[in-house]
Amino acid sequence: MLPTFQRHLGRYAVALWFGLTLLCLLLAFALVRNSAELGLVQLLLAGGAIAAGVSFGAFRDAPGYWIYSTLAPKFMMSRDELSAVRNLRITPVLRWLNPLQSPLGMPVLLTLLVLLLLVAGHSLFPEQRGVVVMVVMGGVFPLLLCWLLLGSARYFLVLASPEGENTLRQGLSCPRQAASYRREDLIITLAINWVLIWPLQDKPEFSLASGYGTPEFMVAALLLIWIAGFFTLLGARRSRLFSRVGEGLSSLFSADAVSARPGRPLLQRLLAYYGVLALWTLGCCLMLSLLPLVLPFALFCLLLLPALGWVFWQERGLTLQRDAEQATQFIDEQAVPPVAVPRRMAEFN
Repeated sequence: MLPTFQRHLGRYAVALWFGLTLLCLLLAFALVRNSAELGLVQLLLAGGAIAAGVSFGAFRDAPGYWIYSTLAPKFMMSRDELSAVRNLRITPVLRWLNPLQSPLGMPVLLTLLVLLLLVAGHSLFPEQRGVVVMVVMGGVFPLLLCWLLLGSARYFLVLASPEGENTLRQGLSCPRQAASYRREDLIITLAINWVLIWPLQDKPEFSLASGYGTPEFMVAALLLIWIAGFFTLLGARRSRLFSRVGEGLSSLFSADAVSARPGRPLLQRLLAYYGVLALWTLGCCLMLSLLPLVLPFALFCLLLLPALGWVFWQERGLTLQRDAEQATQFIDEQAVPPVAVPRRMAEFN
C-alpha cells in the first residue's frame, strides 16, 4: 500500500536533511581546516558560494522530483491533503520565487540570510569563528533549506497536473533547459573549489617565500589537486535520476539528452583524470617559477581550475547521460499515466 503524502514527505525530509547536513558539514570543515585565520572576506566568499551553490542545485532538482513522485505514483493523498492543495494560493511573490520562472530567486534570498548570520556571528564571537562556520553552515543553513523545500512541496505537486503545467507555461519564455544543468553544476563546483582552496595561502606548506618551483611546494600542490579532484569527482557522479524522470514527464522542461563521449571503465578514467591533474599542476608550478615576480597564491588557485573543470565536465556528462537513458527506459517501460491531481483554475489566476 502506498504511503500518504504526509508520510512520504516525512521520509523525504529526513533523507534531505541528512544529505544536506552531511554535505554542508564537510564543506564547512574544509573551510575551517584550510583557513588559518578565517578573515571576514574569506568567510563571506566561502559562505556565499556554498549557500548559493547548494541551494540552487536543491531548488532546481525539487520540481522534477515531485512531478516524478506524483505521476509514478509514490504516495496517495487523503481528502484533507487534497483539500489543502486545492486551497493553495499562488501569490506574485511565490510566482517570482518559483525555480522554473526565477531560478536565482530563492537561492539569492537564502544566501543573503546566511551571509547576515555569518557577519553577526563573526562580530559577536570573533574568537570562535570556526564554531560560527560549523553552526551556521553545517546546522542552520541545511535546516533553513529543508524547511523551504518542504514548504514548497505542495506547490510543486501542482506541476504534475495539466492545469498547473498550462498556467505556469504561460509565464515561461521557454522550457527549462535540462542540457544547461551540466554547465550550472560546473560553475558551482569551480566556485566552491576556489573559495575552499584559496585560504590555504596562510598555511606554511604553501609559503611562497622560495617561489613556486621548490620541491616542497610542488608536492603540496600535487596533494592539494588530487584531494580537490577526489571531491570534484564525487560531485560529478551525483545522480539526479528521479528529478530527470519527472522532467521527462513534464512539458515544462526541455529534457534533451546530454552529449558525452562513451566512457571507458571507471578505473581507467580515474587514472587518466589524476594523471591530467598532476601534469597540469606541475606545469603551472614550473611556469610560474620562471616568472620574474612571484604571483599571488589566489592566481595559482585560479590556474588549477581548468584541470578540475575538465575532469568534472567529462565525468558529469557521463553521469547525466546515464540518468537520461535510465529515465527514458523507466518512462517507456512503466508507461506512467497521470494520476488524479486537484484541478487548479482560480488559484492560478
